[in-house]
Amino acid sequence: MRKGVWNQLLGHAKVLQDDQGCCVAGKTWSVLGNLAAVDKWIPGVTDVKVQGERRICTFANGTVQHEKIINYSGGSRSYSYEIESGPLPVRNSQGKFAVKAKDGSAEIDWAHEFEALDPAQEQQVAAMWEKAMDQTAESLRKLVDAT
Repeated sequence: MRKGVWNQLLGHAKVLQDDQGCCVAGKTWSVLGNLAAVDKWIPGVTDVKVQGERRICTFANGTVQHEKIINYSGGSRSYSYEIESGPLPVRNSQGKFAVKAKDGSAEIDWAHEFEALDPAQEQQVAAMWEKAMDQTAESLRKLVDAT
C-alpha cells in the first residue's frame, strides 16, 4: 500500500501571522472547512455539490469524484474524507485535514493514503498524487494569504 503523509502542507511556515495564532487558524479554517468551496483551491475542480455527508466534485475534463465526509468538526478544525470513486486508479483512498494554531501561524496537517489498483503502476500513481497535492497546497496557501 502506498501511504503518503503530508503533515507540512504549508511547510509549517508562518504563511499567515499575527499576535494570536487562533485568529490565523480560524481564518485558515474558514477556507479549508468550507466543504462546498474546494473548487477555489483544488486545481481542476470546476463544480462542487455537498449533500449531507457527501461531496461531489466535477473536474474540468468532466470526470466526477464522489467523497464521503467523516468526523467534520469546526471545534477541532478538522475532518476526514473517503474518496469513494474518482479519476485515479486507486482504492481505499482516504485522508484527513486539520488546522492548528502554532506560534502565531496556522499549521495545516494533511494526511492521505491509498492503494493503487494495479501494483505495477503504484509509483506512477503516487507521483501523480504527489504532484496534485503540491499544486493543491500552493493553491490553498495563496487563497488563505488573500483572504
